[in-house]
Formats: sequence, C-alpha cells, structure tokens
Amino acid sequence: MLNTNLSGSTVVITGGAAGIGLATAELAAQRGATVVLTDRSEATLEAAVEKIGPNADYRVLDVTDTTAVEDVMASVGTIDHLFTCASGITVAPFTEITEEQMRDFFEVKWWGQYRSVKAALPHIPKETGSITLVSGYLYRKVDPGYSAFAAVNGAVEATVKSLAIELAPLRVNALAPGPVDTHKRRMSDAEHRSYREQVAASLPIGRPGEVEELAGAALFLMENTFTTGITLDVDGGKR
Repeated sequence: MLNTNLSGSTVVITGGAAGIGLATAELAAQRGATVVLTDRSEATLEAAVEKIGPNADYRVLDVTDTTAVEDVMASVGTIDHLFTCASGITVAPFTEITEEQMRDFFEVKWWGQYRSVKAALPHIPKETGSITLVSGYLYRKVDPGYSAFAAVNGAVEATVKSLAIELAPLRVNALAPGPVDTHKRRMSDAEHRSYREQVAASLPIGRPGEVEELAGAALFLMENTFTTGITLDVDGGKR
C-alpha cells in the first residue's frame, strides 16, 4: 500500500518564512514531516522555526543565486517534497512597467523556481517524491496592472504539464492561489479593512483566502499519489 501521508518525510519550502510557505510548513510538521525552510532573512527564519518546533530547520537562501540554491538543496540530503513559494510583487500598467522591473520579477518567481527544481531533482526519489510550484490566478483570470504575474504564472503552468511527463513517475503540480490575506503586516488597519472589503465584493466566497486554506491544498498535492500535471485553483471562485 502506498504511503500517502507525510510522516517521516522531508519537505523543503522556498519562501518558507512567512505567508503560504510558513503555513504549509506548520501543517506539514503537524503531520509528522521534517520541514526545511528557506528565505532571505535569517531573523525571520529563526522566528518561523521557533514557532514550528523541533521538526523544523532552515537555510538562508536567495533564490536568484544559482550556486547558493544548489548548495542548499545538496545540504538537505533526501528531499521527499519540494514546494517553491519564493516570490515578489510587481504591479504597474504595462505601458509603465520597466524592462528592469519585469526582469527582476522573473528572476525571483520564474528563475527562482527553475533553479530550485533543477537543484533539488538529484535528491528527490522519483517513485515517491513530488514537486509543487506556485502559479496564481493572475494568468487565466487576469486583472489590470498584473502583466508580470500573468507572464510568469503562464510559464509556470505550462512547465508543470511538460515536467509531469518528462520527469515521470515523479509528480509535478502547481498551486494557483486566489486573493489571499497575507497583507496585514504591510498595511494599516484601515487599509487592511479596505482590502478585505474589496476582495470580498469580487469573490463568490465573499472574503479573501487564508494561508491555512492554501497550506491544506499544498499538502494535498504532496500526499495524493494519483495527482500530477495539474494546476490546482484555490481562489474563492475567482472568475
């Protein structure tokens, strides 16, 4: 019988010190996995690991540094599941966004995921492992000003389909979050209330998503051994 739970497995999460990455790490650790978080800030990583407990470890990592990504993945040993959450944000009308801004965004969200997958592959068991990339609703369900997201997310989702075949039986999927409430620490109370109201008015669910809901979806993609080559929309009905 296939082992469809995370107990005893090692999960590596890039961008794991906050938001969806941290919530996924917490849930994976609760299910018995050892989680290795990577992010750029050591202080934030230390706080995240302290919050999760003894099943968590960390590596400081900038995913734009190819050599550093290779070194970190090699340092972990066997990687049962890779979840690539590192990203950034670039929002501007296409006529105003600069080539440098577009390239910088691709460098983190696209090339960062590419580097992480390439570096982790030699350490992931093909028969039992998984890779989960992060796309987002801002590709097939676009909003004005998000052309950078649309371009990167489209590249991620196309690559997942290809890799699921090329790397089989290793499972490769993508998670596509909708509007998720990860903004509170960057907003005033009034701005945060306004954000939630705006999102609530645009979704059938009537509220933004919570990071814990996305974490549950990420773990589904790790644990379900009959799922590969898909993009899983967890978006509150965004259309």
